[in-house]
Amino acid sequence: MALQLCLAVCSGTAFLGRKTTQAEVLYLALEDGSQRLHSRALRLADTAPEGLHLCHRTAPIGQGLERQIEAQLAEHPHIRLVVLDMLQKVRCVNGSGLSYSSDYEDAGALKALADRNGICLLVIHHLRKMADDDPFNRLSGTNGLAGAADGTLILMRNKRQDGTAILYATGRDIEDVEEELEFSDCRWSRAVPQEQLQLALVVNALKKLLAAGEFRGTVTELAAQLEKQGSYWSPAILSKYLQSHDEALDRCGILLETKRTNSKRLLCLRYEAHVGDICDTSDGSDGCDRHSYTGGVPSLPSPASRPSLAS
Repeated sequence: MALQLCLAVCSGTAFLGRKTTQAEVLYLALEDGSQRLHSRALRLADTAPEGLHLCHRTAPIGQGLERQIEAQLAEHPHIRLVVLDMLQKVRCVNGSGLSYSSDYEDAGALKALADRNGICLLVIHHLRKMADDDPFNRLSGTNGLAGAADGTLILMRNKRQDGTAILYATGRDIEDVEEELEFSDCRWSRAVPQEQLQLALVVNALKKLLAAGEFRGTVTELAAQLEKQGSYWSPAILSKYLQSHDEALDRCGILLETKRTNSKRLLCLRYEAHVGDICDTSDGSDGCDRHSYTGGVPSLPSPASRPSLAS
């Protein structure tokens, strides 16, 4: 997910359905070698966007990490996102020496670094194995880590093999989030809600029906026409659905009008393609378009082993 985010920011494309501001990225991938990153990147994008700087080794917090990152920011002033993967790799204390004070001190040092340089610093950390009703209590360590950070995101799935997970987010400047995600072919995306899936099916069926021209008739006649396409609705449910989703249909270019006569209610449906073309029921989480890795970062592998998607 961190690599997917980096590629999205570098190319200015959406990430999990949310817009990004294009910028350069420094990715401190301290648990991954160049070959692993290379293979994952190839599954996420055909080419790597310019401005993705990789580093596989760095000093601990308070012993050179801050100076190394600031040196890179000075050399590459367009870096706006730094991803530190993983926190434990840059800590000086071991598990038995962790305390609220040490957690808050380390997290506070990283926050100060981000504030001082006007960047977003995403720090990846492990969860505890012990279950808890509050997902934010699953963060390994004490509350000092979350207390010093501006925001916390928790990614949880019930089993390691599950293709779905829940992303929780909370913070000082964001609304709380609880969102279902899907994982497939090395890529995370937002799961499509059942309501959105149903709307997409209705829109596609109506577009096909209205391709030959507008429809005028009763809801019973409309249901019969849709049934011929393999879309089965009872007239009562179809009528209720169209009335309650008229604004959503309108945004997709399907315009609905109703007219009541003495004996029955008539529907008029027509499709305006120039409006429907901008209707988007996807999550907008496509990856990237271009790419080439750039050098100039501390502790990069030698040119012969440096990840290159051209090889």
